[in-house]
Amino acid sequence: MRRFIKRVGWVVVVAVGVLHVGCAHVPRAVAPPAYAWSTFGSVQLDPGHRAMMVSGYVNQVEGAIELLACGPGGKVHESVFVLFAEPADIHAGLLLLGFTHGEPMAGLGEGPPRGDSLILDVEWDADGQTVRERAERFVFDFITQRPARHGAWIFNGSMVEDGYFLARAEESLIATYWDPWAIINLQSEAGADDERLGVNRSVVPPRLTPVRMIIRPDSR
Repeated sequence: MRRFIKRVGWVVVVAVGVLHVGCAHVPRAVAPPAYAWSTFGSVQLDPGHRAMMVSGYVNQVEGAIELLACGPGGKVHESVFVLFAEPADIHAGLLLLGFTHGEPMAGLGEGPPRGDSLILDVEWDADGQTVRERAERFVFDFITQRPARHGAWIFNGSMVEDGYFLARAEESLIATYWDPWAIINLQSEAGADDERLGVNRSVVPPRLTPVRMIIRPDSR
């Protein structure tokens, strides 16, 4: 059983096969916003827009999930995307952009997560155009048979135990099944059930498609 000792309040400044009913969704081609990215470790930041960009690829195109995104050494058997970023860079970058996390959740499936609300966009290139979708569109709710209903993605942050950053232990970055070790969690009550959510096959691009994930403030 996971034992949680310290809350991270620091900034690193070094540097399932279920058939989905309905017509296939056609993503929209869009003009990308005029972000001004600068490198912060393994991520890109735009302080003016309070935005972060992380590169990765489509990892899972069907089946049950517990994560929207993990690192290359993470739980790739249950994550839609793999992102090429050090977990500490994501956590520290969000703090540098002015986002605040809340108190830690007690354990797996025990929530809801607390912290600032975020919007996550996923971009990829198709037929010479940039396509963008909200991250929640990739998450399918097997109970409602629709994309997961949610309020937002929450920057709950991660923790340090015995000097070790726990988000790095399993490279769990963005969780759909509530996980105190992950840095960002889905706000929906569906996050309490590890068998409720899966990949929305009508939206996800082909496996190994390169993607860019944009993390930005929720201005709703």
